[in-house]
Amino acid sequence: MSKATGNGQHSSRPSAPTGDGPVWTSAAAPRFEKRGLAWWAENDGRYCRLPLRAQGVVRDPVWELAQHTAGARICFATDSSTVAVRVRNAHANVMAHMPSTGSGGCHLYEGEPYRMRPLAVAIPDQQSSKFERVLVTGLSPRRRQFTLYLPLYNALQELHIGLDRGARVGRIDPPAVERPVVFYGTSITQGGCAALPGSDFVASACRALNLDFVNLGFSGNGRGEPEVAQFVREIDACMYVLDYVANVDERMLARTLPVFYRLLREHHPHTPIVLMPRFIGWATAYGGPGHGDFEATRDVLIAFYARCRQRGDTHIHFIDSLGLMPPGLEAAYCDGGHPADHGFQTVAQRLAPQLAYILFPGN
Repeated sequence: MSKATGNGQHSSRPSAPTGDGPVWTSAAAPRFEKRGLAWWAENDGRYCRLPLRAQGVVRDPVWELAQHTAGARICFATDSSTVAVRVRNAHANVMAHMPSTGSGGCHLYEGEPYRMRPLAVAIPDQQSSKFERVLVTGLSPRRRQFTLYLPLYNALQELHIGLDRGARVGRIDPPAVERPVVFYGTSITQGGCAALPGSDFVASACRALNLDFVNLGFSGNGRGEPEVAQFVREIDACMYVLDYVANVDERMLARTLPVFYRLLREHHPHTPIVLMPRFIGWATAYGGPGHGDFEATRDVLIAFYARCRQRGDTHIHFIDSLGLMPPGLEAAYCDGGHPADHGFQTVAQRLAPQLAYILFPGN
């Protein structure tokens, strides 16, 4: 029988290790596998979503957001009866419209591929950037596979994982495809406003398919810039998903999309590229502003997709947001524009089969 003590079900301040406690090891240690951090080795242990050499090349807001660990995971298998974390974020992130558990917490999943289940969450302090939590204790002594999702909207400075003294640590099972899916986009891509790391649509859809992924969502700053595309194409991906329409207007999209596409195709001529329109929030769905912009940018995507197919590119795809999130879906949003967990799960459940259709044709 296990006892989860860091999930906040009985207290707003989960307990920290006491007594002898666990043995702490930096998550940067080789024994823990890092996923979702494409330049981890080059960055010398920095939790950054772009290479350090991108500073000064990409715009400052993009660089600052690249320090947020959206989509980053620490993966390990262990027979420890206890799993705990010590976290130091850049700041005590209290966002008015996003739970602090999602913006600054850590979310632990357990299980084999296709059978992973959420186990516990490390709830951060609202007054301090540092916190220490026992995520689970009292597990029976057998090997289990764990994936720890890192904060979506905070810059992780330091992470230690606490396990039983003498516990064995190994690698979890590999993903279904060796290369990751790369998502490039906006605040919604980054995970705003998920209640937990791991409950956003990117993580949820890829978890359902046992896919590795890299999240390059940059809140308010996914603008299809060639400076960013130059780094995106460095990742040898199994698929690129371009989901940045919500941060650009019709003219900017028409100007940036062909360049971004060309830069990817120069290095990856046969890798699937998926184009996605933005989601429709409440105001747009119910006659408010934005309907015209939505239709105009969607038309740009469809026309560009059709031209590429006509020119012989059978590896470009269009996945319509109208089929992923019904317009104005009740309880799907936290603020009318950014999804809450219900919205994210709706998108993930509908997106996963479409990604599978592209990646595994005929299966």
